[in-house]
Amino acid sequence: MKRFLICVLLTWVVAPFASFAQYTAAVLEINSKDGVYAVGDSIKVWVNVTPECGAVQEFIVQEDMLRDIRKEEMKLTAGRHLVYADVCSKPVNYVFTFGEPGGDRDYKRVSLVGAIVAPETLTPGYKAPKDLKKFWAAQIKEMRKLPLDAKLTPVPQDYNSDVVSFDLEIPMHEGVPVRAYIAYPKNADPKSLPIVILAHGAGVKGSWAQSNLKRTVENAAKYSGSISIDINAHGMLNGQPQSYYDELEETKLKNYSSWGYTGHEDFYFRLMYLRMVRVLDFAASLPQWDGKRVYGYGESQGGAQIAALAGLDKRVTAINLRVPAFVDVAGLFQNRKGSWPERFSADPGKYADVIPYYDGALLLSMSKAKMFIEAGLVDYLCPPSCVAAGFNNAKSKDKTIIFFPYRPHHENRMPKDIRQRWKNEVKSLREKFREDYLTK
Repeated sequence: MKRFLICVLLTWVVAPFASFAQYTAAVLEINSKDGVYAVGDSIKVWVNVTPECGAVQEFIVQEDMLRDIRKEEMKLTAGRHLVYADVCSKPVNYVFTFGEPGGDRDYKRVSLVGAIVAPETLTPGYKAPKDLKKFWAAQIKEMRKLPLDAKLTPVPQDYNSDVVSFDLEIPMHEGVPVRAYIAYPKNADPKSLPIVILAHGAGVKGSWAQSNLKRTVENAAKYSGSISIDINAHGMLNGQPQSYYDELEETKLKNYSSWGYTGHEDFYFRLMYLRMVRVLDFAASLPQWDGKRVYGYGESQGGAQIAALAGLDKRVTAINLRVPAFVDVAGLFQNRKGSWPERFSADPGKYADVIPYYDGALLLSMSKAKMFIEAGLVDYLCPPSCVAAGFNNAKSKDKTIIFFPYRPHHENRMPKDIRQRWKNEVKSLREKFREDYLTK
């Protein structure tokens, strides 16, 4: 069952937990209840201007996050004004910006809203290598030559006395080990629990990039209980002083997403993806696993890791990808902005011998897992057209994508009232997807 779920609009989306000042002098609105249009539909954009708005404003219309097709200064009085009207003629992602001249995408200086036309027609920029499955099968086979000699260290916690929790370390055949927190209900029966794996957004020192014991325990106790795993992307030690993560980000892991490489052997994301498979190897060996359900979720880079795991491991049965990165890196080949990491999306032809093996848009073609995917229509890091192309390429027959017209990459940069609408109409749906899947 393939679905494009739609957010109803209001008539008038790397520090995801920070608060941001918002531009409130003017607010854009579009004539769609969903942010999604078909070719031939009429699209209109209004701006609601307050008396606090400056005497001179700037309105910009951009196609596919690459080309400004309109840019003009305006002098509008307080009130509601029609600033754009046209008929949709082709698949495209529009971003409309209104506010202070030169404000670009600064949410303190402008209002933004996005729209997407015919997202179901989009395809990835790269083609899947003929040996994609063979390549990863060989990588996993080589990894598994090393015995699964996991080390579990009990971690005391006072969040939930019915849950046991551990620091998990699993040696790897190359590079740093898997490191994660793992927790599950202490009295769980054999073959009674699903596996739930959380992967994190890009970065090193930020809290959003680190495994979190409290969250791991809470996930283990949610719904009917689970084997909960919170894995960090880099094999970092868990629960260290902040200075440890600060130093890693400034030294050994500085700018890791844009490191140069000469081939697969020294491409950073290869071992990152393999650690995802290895942690599932361990979780699946636990007697509490029900042998059926493996649910993975992640945002941004975490979405990339979960997409990769779903493609590489058939045991994964359901996933939730939130504004996923590394999905359709070669969007530029389709005349639109490609997805993060930007080093590779800026010149996809230069990296075409390696990057397609890691692109989530291609890896998802190997997954039959149930999917719920979220895209923001003003997300410049992980553009919605790229996310849609990956969604369309996914092999799953039970998949849903939902767009939100005001969402940039970091949800906290949405104005407060719009963010509440997003919580009600997007976050609530993804939570329901998870609850329905994990509740017996």
